Amino acid sequence: MGKSAPAPPPAPDYAGAAQAQGQANLQSGVQTASLSNPNIISPYGNQTVTWDTTGPNGDPQATVTQTLTPDAQAAVSAQQRTQAALGGLAQQGIGQAQDILGRPFQYTGPGVQTSFNACQPVSAGPALSAGPQAQGQLDLSGVAAMPVNAGTTGQQAIMARLQPQIQQSNAALQQQLANQGIAPGTEAYNNAMRVQGQQNNDLLSQAALQGIGLDMSANQQGFGQAAQQAGLYNQALAQNFGQQSQAAAQNYSQALGAQNQNYNQALQGAQFGNTAAAQALQQQLGLYNVPLNEITALMSGSQIQNPQFQQYSGANVAAAPIFQGTQAAGQFAQDVYGQQMAGYNAQMGALGEAVGGLMGAGGKLGAAWIGSDVRLKSNIVRVGTHPLGIGIYDFDMAGKRMRGVMAHEVERVKPDAVRVMPNGFKAVNYGAL
Repeated sequence: MGKSAPAPPPAPDYAGAAQAQGQANLQSGVQTASLSNPNIISPYGNQTVTWDTTGPNGDPQATVTQTLTPDAQAAVSAQQRTQAALGGLAQQGIGQAQDILGRPFQYTGPGVQTSFNACQPVSAGPALSAGPQAQGQLDLSGVAAMPVNAGTTGQQAIMARLQPQIQQSNAALQQQLANQGIAPGTEAYNNAMRVQGQQNNDLLSQAALQGIGLDMSANQQGFGQAAQQAGLYNQALAQNFGQQSQAAAQNYSQALGAQNQNYNQALQGAQFGNTAAAQALQQQLGLYNVPLNEITALMSGSQIQNPQFQQYSGANVAAAPIFQGTQAAGQFAQDVYGQQMAGYNAQMGALGEAVGGLMGAGGKLGAAWIGSDVRLKSNIVRVGTHPLGIGIYDFDMAGKRMRGVMAHEVERVKPDAVRVMPNGFKAVNYGAL
């Protein structure tokens, strides 16, 4: 019935791969340090790097040894002796420093000047004379008076000539109407008299307007003359006041300049005194700090300068990817196993169809059902394990050597894949496996 199913690949040893990766990483670190830290031979001395197993868990431990040349060692020793001597001198000055620090600083110089003599007040200069008062009201006594009612004054002057003419014109119109037989009170009489009244009103209005124009002209002429006279007077007053103001301002400016000069001189004197006080303060502070500065100089001088060697450093050297290689190998084995199982399943399916065709003719159960009853088989040998956990066997059946499963084992894990044939023997649906 074909070859046995391929055996699954063994599980990769990930723990062992991880340990091997750790050892590879450690070895890579040691190699990196060895490449990055060479032994150094310089004019100042030598530096050597050695390895032992004194690290944690017996891991490699680096030891850096620096050895100076005799001249360099003598220079360093001389610097150390100088530093020790300066330290001794500084130690001697500690008592003096403690005495100075135990007494608070007291300034004994001149005090700071915050004021100076007051200057004389600025003279305001001569007072301005009062002079005549400016004219704020016009003298209109000589100006022609305006009419009391519009047109009255002008009308009186003109009506003396118009009134007889109006009376004569009214009498002539009345005589004319009488000659024409138009009696008073008739419509024609009233119309004629209304027209005559309108003409008379026009004459009176013209007279009133002419009178107003004459009055306004005379009034404006007189008002302008009075305003011009008052303006000239006020202009003279303003000129006189300006001259007095200019003289007073000049006197005030001169007095203010003298006062500013006195003020600046007093201020400069005060500033000179304050500058002297500041200088005295700095001098006393300098004397107070001299012992302290001496101790500081002794403690900080002649610092020891050691020869410089290359610092111990490291670099990155990638270790062999053992763990990744183990993972890749495991995945490759799984891929190969999958391909083998796919080929095996295809072979089993084709074999099942072929055997089913033979059994179907007698048992009438269809091509997928194959007789797998243990009672029909002989010379049974187990050769593998099916993914369902049941055995795969080589056996003799129907005069041929075949390979397959046992119906009673399939029945325990997948009952729907087992049937009883009409002849009483059990058959297995290989297509369902």
